Order: sequence, then structure tokens, then C-alpha cells
Amino acid sequence: MHRRLPEVREVHIPTLKTDPTFVFDNKLVSTYAALNRGEVKVGVTRMATTEIHAGFFRREADGSITHVQNLKKSRTSGLTEAIRNGLRPSLDLQWSPHAPGGGGYVCADDEYSLAAYRDLNIAVVPCRVLRPKPILGSEAALWIEPKGKLPKLVRTIPPELVAVATYFGGREVGPAIAIPHLRERCEATMARIEVFHKDEGYDVHYHQMLHAVVRRHARALDTIQVLIGQGRREHGLAICRLAYEAFLNFYLDWLAPQLIGPRLQLIAALRQKESATNRGKDPAWDMLTNFTSLLEKTSEKARLSPLGDWFHDAIYHSLSLVVHQSYSELELEAGNFAHDVEQSQENFSDRRLVQCLDMLTAALLTRVSNEVGGPEKVRGFDEVSDEKP
Repeated sequence: MHRRLPEVREVHIPTLKTDPTFVFDNKLVSTYAALNRGEVKVGVTRMATTEIHAGFFRREADGSITHVQNLKKSRTSGLTEAIRNGLRPSLDLQWSPHAPGGGGYVCADDEYSLAAYRDLNIAVVPCRVLRPKPILGSEAALWIEPKGKLPKLVRTIPPELVAVATYFGGREVGPAIAIPHLRERCEATMARIEVFHKDEGYDVHYHQMLHAVVRRHARALDTIQVLIGQGRREHGLAICRLAYEAFLNFYLDWLAPQLIGPRLQLIAALRQKESATNRGKDPAWDMLTNFTSLLEKTSEKARLSPLGDWFHDAIYHSLSLVVHQSYSELELEAGNFAHDVEQSQENFSDRRLVQCLDMLTAALLTRVSNEVGGPEKVRGFDEVSDEKP
């Protein structure tokens, strides 16, 4: 069975040993107490490690600021091993006005996880921002609060869309050249996942999920190329939409692997077993609280996507007309009895298709590559408001 977390065991508090040299962050202790009472919202997101300060900052009686760190570098090896086995621990962050540069996010309770991520060159990491601010970040954010023992979604914030990654930039490249190149990028990324992964006793399948997502995307590219070559361009466009929707699911999963992945898995299991007569009646739906709408509505997921609403608006309607077999598709072949009819490219040209697949593949592979120790080399495509697919 697909798992995201290793087996959890109960430990009695009196048996725990504490480090006598550990310096507590009283502000964080207070926040955790309020969180336990259900009084604190949490922003689940991804953040660059360069934006995070290890430890915390404390104002002394004389007005000076002290940077406190509890990290003992020799103790990070266990966490680096766990991450290479597929674990993706979330870092708890708080905003500190005492951080350099007028304030910043501090990581007082998860210094070892932060250090392990840095050791492995994983640059953008899962975080829980305690008492988040309603500001745009480089990645989307999901605000949650307790609902009994289960989290409830209270707000979603899209990422700040500055640039969209692309391999080809503004260059015009035909499908016959572009698609095999994108396919090769997928193959290289899959190889990197296999090299990074260590299977040493952790029953966690995060890296297998990454590999499967890239493999399925590569297969979609293969199929699109074959269909275009056989004059079945309409069917290739349907596969393009399939790849786009797969990416939207992947992005939310990548954003919060321990929160979203299990919920996507549960929704899939419930949808597979339901019928027209028992739709929505399984009590397991209650476990999802109000996450179902976000995880099942394409428009909701698209709003949070790093490709943005503009990308969704530019391609989704056209691709949906193909998938849902708009009468205009039938009219292309209903004018005579010819067996082979030249398919119109008016609504979705080859140039538009390549741009779509280019941005989609780059958005996927940059994030997968981040998970296995290094950035994928892409170009920034800045003209997001003018140059649409």
C-alpha cells in the first residue's frame, strides 16, 4: 500500500530524555500551546531554505538581539537518511521581527530537518507557517485550522506569478523536435530519482510517486507524438489535457506531501468503490472535512497552480471542447464523405501545443528535481501576460 509516513509508535512522555543544554524559544512554546487549543491557524506551503533562519532570535534585557541555535551538526545523519528513503518532514516556522533585514521566518523546533535538507541540496522545502500572513509567496499556501482532531481548510492563497519556467523560451520549435526533447528530460529526471532514493527500512513511497508522475507524463508525451504522426491530432490534444490535470494534482501533493497525498489517495479509493446509489454516503468522506472541493475541482487547483489562472484560461476551454466533443469537432468531418479530413489548427496550433507542453513539463520537472538534490536547468519565461499558449 502506498504510504507517506513511516509507522507511528506511541511513546510515553516520562520515558523521553531531554538535552539539558537545549534553549527553549518561549514564543514558540506559547504558540504550540495555543495551537493545541485550536486557536492558531497554520499555513501549509513550500519555502526556499535561503529564506529560513535556523534557531530563533531573542531580545535581551539590554536591548541587544541574540541568535540562539540548538543544532549539533553531528546529529543530522539520521534525518538525511530518512529523507533519502522518502520522508519529507515539514518545518514549523514563525515570523520574527528580530531576524536580520527587518524580520524573517525562523525555524526553532526543526533545525535538524532544515540542516538535513540543506545537506541534500533540497532547496524548497515543506513548511507549516504558524500564524501565517496573507501575503503571496513563491508557492501556493493552504491555511488550515483544527476541526476536532481533523484539519479544516480555511483559506487558499495562490503563488506570486513572476515567471513561468520553460525549456524553449520564446523560440518556435515544432512538435517533432520539441516532444522528443521533453521526453529525454523526463528520462533524465527519472534516473536522478532512482540514484537519490535509498531503500533502507522505511516503508514510505514518496519517491516512487515522483517517479510514477514523471513516467506517466513521459508516456503522455509519447502518445501525443504518435497520434500527431498518425494524423490523430484531436486525440493528442485530449492527452494534453490529461497531462495538465495530472500536473495540477501533483502540485498540491508536492506542496504538502504528508497532508495532501493521503487525502488524494482516500478520494481515489472512495470514488472507485462508490456507485450511483451510495454516492457520498461512506463515513470515510468525513475524514476529508472540506478538502474535497479543492482536490476535485480543476478550476480550484488551477488557481493555486504555478502556471497560474492565465495558463488555465488560455488552454483549458479549447482542450475541453475537444475532450467533450463539441459539435464543432464533428463539423470538421461532416461536410462530405471523405475518410481523411485535414484537421483545423485554428483553436490550438502546433506552436500553442508545444508552448503548453514545454511549460507543463518544466513546471513538473523543476519541482521533482528539487526533491532529489538539484535544480532543473530551465529558462525564465517572463511574458506571462502577453505570450500565452
